Formats: sequence, C-alpha cells, structure tokens
Amino acid sequence: EEVMDTQSQPKLILSLHEAADLLGIRPSQLYEHTRARARARQRIPIPHLRLGKRICFRRESLERWIAQLEAKTAVRS
Repeated sequence: EEVMDTQSQPKLILSLHEAADLLGIRPSQLYEHTRARARARQRIPIPHLRLGKRICFRRESLERWIAQLEAKTAVRS
C-alpha cells in the first residue's frame, strides 16, 4: 500500500506511523530503531531525520536502506 498525498502522488517525507505502515512493522518498533543505542548496534542504521521533535523518513532513503539490507543478506547466504 502506497502512502499518497492529497494530489495522489507518493509522499516525499513520511511520518513515523506512515513509514512503519510502509515497512509493515509497529510504530514503536520503528521508533526503537531510530534511538541512538539501537543505531550503534545496527550495521546499516535506518535513515531518518528530525523536524523539531518529530521523526520523519524519506521514502527514497527507506527504499535504498531496504536494498542495502537485501544486498548484505545475499552476501551472507
């Protein structure tokens, strides 16, 4: 399911809830991945940005992140 804006185009910036929905995980799980401690343990940290107190995600960056994870998994297999 694609997150759309009011003009039926994919949104450039996604909220925490929208990004979690896109990834098929709970918002609390996604939030945990953005915390400094969790990021230090991740080989490929999830890309995000903060706008004030809000955590946001660029759709393009999430897609690239998933491709990097897939590539790492393929190398290990």
